Amino acid sequence: MPPTDHQKHLDQCWSACWHRARRPVEGVLVPEERAIEIAEQVMRNIALDFAELPAEAEFTARVIQETGEATRDLVAAERRKKADPQLHHDPEDRRYPQNLDLDRLQKAHPARGFHDPEWNRLPDVLRPLAIATLTRKGIKGADAEDVFSDSLVELVRDRESTRPAPILSPTVFEELIPLHARIVQYRAIDWFRRRSALKNQPNSGESFDALTGDPDRPLQIEDQAASRMSFESIYQECREALTTNEWQLIYSLYVAQTATVQDLVRDADFCTALGIKKGASSSTRRRVIGEMVEDALEKIRENLLF
Repeated sequence: MPPTDHQKHLDQCWSACWHRARRPVEGVLVPEERAIEIAEQVMRNIALDFAELPAEAEFTARVIQETGEATRDLVAAERRKKADPQLHHDPEDRRYPQNLDLDRLQKAHPARGFHDPEWNRLPDVLRPLAIATLTRKGIKGADAEDVFSDSLVELVRDRESTRPAPILSPTVFEELIPLHARIVQYRAIDWFRRRSALKNQPNSGESFDALTGDPDRPLQIEDQAASRMSFESIYQECREALTTNEWQLIYSLYVAQTATVQDLVRDADFCTALGIKKGASSSTRRRVIGEMVEDALEKIRENLLF
């Protein structure tokens, strides 16, 4: 990669790093000066780990991931030190009235489990968001309350010895909001499946015609906003599934958006690096690149299905 390309890549990484330090998760807002300090430290630390600059996708994914982790850790530590759960909360975030004390929510008694009084306040924070989501899906009234109750139970249910209760995953309270939204989605899917099973039984009662789409295909009824994944999360999940060239294609076209397919078709050196024979026509290059992109996206889809 020419020096000018290296510099352009680093500039893009710096911008992405700073923005993630400024807003490590929706609802958290760090002052600009602190974001600069965090971004500089992360970029410096990661750069020392490499003898030479790695592929853009790998470097960018790691930079963004470690920046987010470092910023969330910093915010959590400062909130804990000052006993102020609202510290660094974005004043423009009006999804719910205020943050709760995450440390108290995550504190579990050996025998009684999660019983801190802060849990008495959590339903009032989460219920309006959950009920709004369930209403859009057609689940209302007592059914919606049942699904919501199930979602709260799911927050504290241990999965496996290596996968503790979901409530223990967040570092800052703001992460609990999308986490609970995903749980609500899955519980809604279970509700639709149960209704579908009842419909197929003789004399089961109420019709299920109101449901659009196949309840056995979760993506049909998924809340896209809550399920959106970041690039660094996708990279970590699918890292081994794609080749370096495939990651470079995905990164250039969809993440950095520094090129279009037509731009890549015109780049003879890039096409050669992809294994396209020198002298191949533009249509051939376009076809090969298109096929590689589709293959790469399909690998990502397959690895993200769970």
